[in-house]
Amino acid sequence: MSTLNSLSLDASGFKIPEPQSLITFPDNPPASPHNHDASLEHYVNMEDEGDSGKPFAIPDLWAPSKLYLGGLIEDGLLFSQLQLDDIDEKLPAIADATKKTDTYFNLPDYTLGDPIVVPVDIEPKSDPAASADGPGDENTKDVGEEDIWLGLGETGIPPDEAGYLSWDAFENHHFRERQTPYITETGPTTFDAAIIAQEDFLKINNAGHVVVDTKTYTAALFALALGRSSVLFTWVEEKQTFDSAFPKMRISGYSGTLLENILVMFMDCGNITVSLQKFVDKSYTAHASPGRIALANSVSQLLSTIQARFNANPSTQNSIMQLQALFQSTHSILKCFGHITRHVSKSRSDESMLSTIYQEIQLLEHRTDSLRGILLEVLSQVSRPWLEFSGVWLGLERETTIPLTKEGKGKSFVKVENREWVDEQGLEVNEPDFVLDLDRVPAFISSEDARAMFEVGRSLRFLRDHHSDHPLARAEVIASACPPSLDWKFSWEDIVKVEGRALQYESDLTKAIQEFGKKSSEPAEEDISLSQNLVASSSPPNFWSSQESGMEAHLLATIDMFNKPLGEDVQVDSFSEELNAYLRTSGDSVREDTSLFSPPISLVPVLSFNPIISAQARIVNGTCMRIFFKSHNLREHLSVQRSFHLLGNGVFSSRLSHALFDPELETAERQRGIARSGGTMGLRLGGRDTWPPASSELRLALMGVMTESYHTNNSPDAIHAGTFLDQTSLPGDLSFAVRDMSEEDIQKCMDPDSVEALDFLRLSYKPPAPLDAVITPVILYKYDQLFKLLLRVIRMLYVVSALFRDATDRTARWQGIENLAQRFRIEAHHFISSICGYFFDTGIETTWRLFERKLDQIEARINRDDGNIALGQNEGIDKLRDYHERVLDRIMFALLLRKRQQPVLNLLEEIFTLVLQFSKYSRQRATGSKRKDSADKEVRELYARFRKKVGVFISVCRSLSEKKGYGERKFIDGRAADQGGLFDFDDLTEENTISQLLSRLEMSNYYSKP
Repeated sequence: MSTLNSLSLDASGFKIPEPQSLITFPDNPPASPHNHDASLEHYVNMEDEGDSGKPFAIPDLWAPSKLYLGGLIEDGLLFSQLQLDDIDEKLPAIADATKKTDTYFNLPDYTLGDPIVVPVDIEPKSDPAASADGPGDENTKDVGEEDIWLGLGETGIPPDEAGYLSWDAFENHHFRERQTPYITETGPTTFDAAIIAQEDFLKINNAGHVVVDTKTYTAALFALALGRSSVLFTWVEEKQTFDSAFPKMRISGYSGTLLENILVMFMDCGNITVSLQKFVDKSYTAHASPGRIALANSVSQLLSTIQARFNANPSTQNSIMQLQALFQSTHSILKCFGHITRHVSKSRSDESMLSTIYQEIQLLEHRTDSLRGILLEVLSQVSRPWLEFSGVWLGLERETTIPLTKEGKGKSFVKVENREWVDEQGLEVNEPDFVLDLDRVPAFISSEDARAMFEVGRSLRFLRDHHSDHPLARAEVIASACPPSLDWKFSWEDIVKVEGRALQYESDLTKAIQEFGKKSSEPAEEDISLSQNLVASSSPPNFWSSQESGMEAHLLATIDMFNKPLGEDVQVDSFSEELNAYLRTSGDSVREDTSLFSPPISLVPVLSFNPIISAQARIVNGTCMRIFFKSHNLREHLSVQRSFHLLGNGVFSSRLSHALFDPELETAERQRGIARSGGTMGLRLGGRDTWPPASSELRLALMGVMTESYHTNNSPDAIHAGTFLDQTSLPGDLSFAVRDMSEEDIQKCMDPDSVEALDFLRLSYKPPAPLDAVITPVILYKYDQLFKLLLRVIRMLYVVSALFRDATDRTARWQGIENLAQRFRIEAHHFISSICGYFFDTGIETTWRLFERKLDQIEARINRDDGNIALGQNEGIDKLRDYHERVLDRIMFALLLRKRQQPVLNLLEEIFTLVLQFSKYSRQRATGSKRKDSADKEVRELYARFRKKVGVFISVCRSLSEKKGYGERKFIDGRAADQGGLFDFDDLTEENTISQLLSRLEMSNYYSKP
């Protein structure tokens, strides 16, 4: 029988049959090709016979199908009468027997040459089944019969070299394929010959390039990428770059243009590597700072990792393309670090360097490969010194270095500057104090958070200086609560943990403070035991202070520890792991993260640091506010400012007015030949010719005015008893003093009829420490400005009240009352009274009531019994100071003392001057020194000027009241009113109250009429 011989491959790779048929035929067909029925019956009978009575017989697997009609179809092309021998027959004979005129399915020439004689064992097998097979068995082959498959395996003669087959070669055995048309596939020899040819067949103009050895060039590229000089590339210091030994060079099989493009990446790697190494050297020597050294450590670690990664024999890298792919990720990370160091080199401080790195990493936030994790790790390492100092300033960590004091220069965002003010003697005083330097705050910390951090640290220093026994002033108590550290967190899981740790720390520290408050009234021994209990969990035992049993136990524990083998304390360097992973995977691997996605870089600082800062701020703010109000009587000192600087004490205002202006008091002026009677004395401004008074006169006239007024206000019954407790001591050593003035201002004060006659008098007050944190020199300056204006106002009020006395007194020599002078008196009194009422009622009293209400809220918060001692993050001493200052700003705005209101105040002072001139005229008429005929013209001129000035003043006030944006209600710092908070400043916005002054001055348009 005939069967399948072999298969071949077409051009597309699929197998197609050789010219033999895939179906076997019997050697003698049973019937004629035209007898279809007989032939079909024959095959059916044969199938039946093969099945009869032989259940274990092996069927003929190569038998044709029952429906096959044999060789009846003679005209078919595919199944023509082919003679297909068994596969063990000789192939050349089969090829000759099957040759036809149609060459499409002809078998190629598979002649293998002379037959190979293979020795075969001719002894019969012992297997009985094998001996029963008959002469057709394979074991009974002739010794000289050829076995092509066995011959190839046993002789070791290799077959013909495999190649691509085509239809042309299939039909024509003598067909030979043409050579490839691409010159690059013919080998480097042909390519080099085409390059150096004078005709320049490739049109690339590379004939003048020097051809160097491939291994040498590869080794040079390898060294160049690592920043090392070699035979072909050397570092030129003048150019700050690597230079090639040959201007034009190439290697065999590569054009010079291609190598120049490949060389760009390796040249960048080498130049950046050298520049990074120089940055590291400078950071350690010339520009040494904690942050810059931390960045230099990261850069040095990067260079060391790259050198260790490629510390291999460069001769093993024979392929330029392989070498380029190897350094692709290295070039990417070096380029990124080079960009950062270039920008950082321009930074003058660590904080500006941190801001630059943070901004550069924000630009690379879109990266999803491992380089993002590397950059974040660099940011974490470089910002660690700044975060450590911030933790020390906030009291979260112990100070391991020299403590920061006011005698030093400061550090980071905390600087020490001299605070200047004028003391009670008129001398400028400089005192160092901590000041927030916003220029030294990194960009990832907002100005509000920076101020909160600064004020928390400043309040802690206040506690350490004035209340050293408080738990917050003792580092061991804070350490017992296990405070969290300020560290970067870049995943949602870590951020959630930070918030939980901050809340737990706040709870633990609150319990420690409450426990201290319960024991504060007990003896000192119990306080010591309490502190020992608080620090037991965090501080190591003191060996020398322990008892004998404790010392023995400690020694035994130490011996046991030394007897144990040393454990492997291997610290995992996450930065090195990130670098190795990036270089090993060519930067393509995505960093594995347990969270679904990472928070954006812009939110990471807020989420990482704010929970810790807020927890510490809440505890410190509540504690310091409670100490200021309870231990230092802050509210009493604020009431003193209201009573004296703002003339809120009626007794003080009345006594001061009489001491300064009452002409009936005994003069304090030293006169020859006149003995003082020892009664109440005054300065009698307006009734004397010499001015200003001497210091002894001031002392005599104002003696006891302030002390008696203070104690009368605090103890009304003391005035009836005639005794005052501690009369010589007032809060802040409050007293009268002389203002330090310029020569021009002194000349103005020397005129007793001028508005500036009393500007030399001021109140001296120095807030005791630590109340100067709320009553600052700037606030005291504003109090002084208000007192100077109010002193002028009460003088004017006294003057207009005395005008009617001069005209109606029986002893006065002013006979008759002129209508013009009477009108002047009435209008002046009305104007001055309206101004005084507006200043004291609307400007001062209304605003101070808001301040008193705020102080009541604070005391209610700190005196609550729910055990919560904390206030909000923005509810500390600094916010109270700002609120106090804004109270004064609002009062100054209502009293026309702001800088933009200076023209209006000058106009008001001109009106005061006219009233004082008329008062002088009135005194002269009353004493008879000025006659009526000579005074009519002067009064007429004064009244005309007065009426004109008042009309202008009212017109200006009316325009201000109608002006859009003048004092309209607006929220401070752009915050909405519904944000709430203890110090939201919404109730202290500058409000236009000029309309209230207009309603007092003119309700019938009197001055608007012609």
